[in-house]
Amino acid sequence: MPSTRRTLLYGLALVGLVLAAGVVSATTAERRALAAETAYVEGHLESADCLSDWGTNEGAGPSRDARITRVSSDGVYVRVTLPYAYTVGTGDDRVFADTASEAVYRVTPTDAHRVSGDDVTVC
Repeated sequence: MPSTRRTLLYGLALVGLVLAAGVVSATTAERRALAAETAYVEGHLESADCLSDWGTNEGAGPSRDARITRVSSDGVYVRVTLPYAYTVGTGDDRVFADTASEAVYRVTPTDAHRVSGDDVTVC
């Protein structure tokens, strides 16, 4: 059943985007949403002065995922999960964290806009 639902959502995504005067495939929408979330998370981790190490698509947390949740005339809505890990401190005082961000993106032929999601503040 889940694969049937996903296939139906892909079809609806394609129809919705054609109606929105542009064409973005479901796979492209998912990829663009994941790329946008990766940039969002990396930007926050990169600017966190308290971290001694970090990385995206790492850790023992949830798996990287993207799923279309809604199609409308203003775009395709994609829910993404992006795992990341980080280390605070050095030596024996190090603390390791495995986690993931979850967000929703509205993807159009020209943009991937973060509509909602976790705040990635680690310090």
